[in-house]
Amino acid sequence: MEETKTVLIAGGSGLIGKQLTKVFKERGYLVYKLSRNAHAADHIQWDPKTKQVDEKYLSRIHVLINLAGANIGDKNWTASRKRELIDSRVQSTEFLSELATKMPNLAYYVGASGVNCYDLTQDKVFHESDEYGTDFLSTLVRDWENASDHFDGICPYMKLRIAMVLSNRGGSMTAMKRPVFFGLGSPLGSGNQYHPWIHIEDLCRMIVFGIDHQLEGTYNAVADCDTNRTMMKGIAKYMQRPFFLPPVPSGILKFILGERSMLVLSNLRVSNDKIKNAGFDFKFDKLNKALKDLFSK
Repeated sequence: MEETKTVLIAGGSGLIGKQLTKVFKERGYLVYKLSRNAHAADHIQWDPKTKQVDEKYLSRIHVLINLAGANIGDKNWTASRKRELIDSRVQSTEFLSELATKMPNLAYYVGASGVNCYDLTQDKVFHESDEYGTDFLSTLVRDWENASDHFDGICPYMKLRIAMVLSNRGGSMTAMKRPVFFGLGSPLGSGNQYHPWIHIEDLCRMIVFGIDHQLEGTYNAVADCDTNRTMMKGIAKYMQRPFFLPPVPSGILKFILGERSMLVLSNLRVSNDKIKNAGFDFKFDKLNKALKDLFSK
């Protein structure tokens, strides 16, 4: 009888982690989650800062998935917040690589990172082989991915540069829907800036695909790129709300959001050729198809 595969997810209580847990359980996997406040039977207590963890289940782990990290967009990027954003990713990843020595059955690691890592002074479609940029997010992703490279020689591993995740259970979509709901939907900035995105179902499918095919290396987790105007107008269409207001000026967004305004104002187009060439097929490869699915649920 084949042993039940066991997955351990760091950051398993977040938007992606909750959906991924459901997907793995449907496949018959046993799923544990690392948590600073372990209160459920499937939670394992840990604290990357103090390097403490409950080790009793570690020997069972076959697949380790790292989604840990403080929310990028919910607070202003003060110096202390930037430090927290970096440490919550880099420290946790480095600690996980140390814990891997206590996981004799570990066969695969998935490390999340972000797609906002490229040199945006260039107007081009970026591929995984392109250089990192020099802004805050780019250097954060660089350090984050370098920490995942500590798994080199431990087990096969994949690094996923995740785009904006479209879900009807939270995340960016919730923020985008809010002004539309009140009839205040409009483009942000010029509205012509491109945003890479991926449907949460496809992201989870991609993670499973990587595990099943033992993919190695870095992959852009991006279904497509659409302009801010197209995305906001599409959301208004499915919410059956008006969309006629003029764009919100970039200056206002920069005043309100500070440096993190780059999350909505940056123009970024990213290729998904590498993951498609590996054999992955997107279920939601066009924005209209993704929004239609999300708003039908």
